[in-house]
Amino acid sequence: MQLSANKTFALQTDLGLFCRTGMNEPPTSIQEHTFHYRRLVFNVVKDTLKSAFPIARKVAGKKIWNAAVAHFFESHKCQTPHVWQLPQEFSEYYQHNDFPADKAIPFLKELLQYEWLEIEVFMMEDLPITPFKQTGKAEDAVYVPNPEIKILALHYPVHLKDAKKIVEEDKGQYFVSVHRDYYTRQVKFNDLSYPFVEILIEMNEMEITKNDLVRILVKYEPDINIVMNALDEFEQFAFANNLVLGYKKQQATIN
Repeated sequence: MQLSANKTFALQTDLGLFCRTGMNEPPTSIQEHTFHYRRLVFNVVKDTLKSAFPIARKVAGKKIWNAAVAHFFESHKCQTPHVWQLPQEFSEYYQHNDFPADKAIPFLKELLQYEWLEIEVFMMEDLPITPFKQTGKAEDAVYVPNPEIKILALHYPVHLKDAKKIVEEDKGQYFVSVHRDYYTRQVKFNDLSYPFVEILIEMNEMEITKNDLVRILVKYEPDINIVMNALDEFEQFAFANNLVLGYKKQQATIN
């Protein structure tokens, strides 16, 4: 006899709760196998998070990491139906809840965000890119940025130093870009200064020219010679690292 839709949903809900907490085992068609469901589901969660956060797991240590994973599994009602997105929920959960080692490893939450972004950028959908050319010397040439990018603000240099060598004295203000290379499709990371952050954000929100770069940079440095050197530095850095792809192609005019 088939269960009604309501009863099926209720059983699925009860089974999901049992898998998370190990409590209130629901009746199933093969009762002696029910307890295996929790172990199998937990193993999927544990293996997924292990693969997603190799550095954070190593820094936390096996005991603390396993405790954090178990607590997350039992306490958080996962929303995503996609296993690859589970690390995002794990990272977000521990942005709002105490990780067992918060005091001993103050940068651990940022490390989770950093490692998750690599997965998010690698898996993100292809974004539309404006047709571009490689040269554009005129001052009104419009840059075409790589839109497949995320920028993360940090208090600790998890992108620059071996995580086990980070100390409290390293605390400061850092910015890292995580982007997908237009040509190789591989994920790359770059340390950014704040002016470069502002430039990249504006580039992905509106059309930006060389004159606009000068407008942004003079807010940080009044000496125009230094500004022009910084502009050249940004262009070399951005093109070399595939953060800027080229210049917008001008539409042909019809006579």
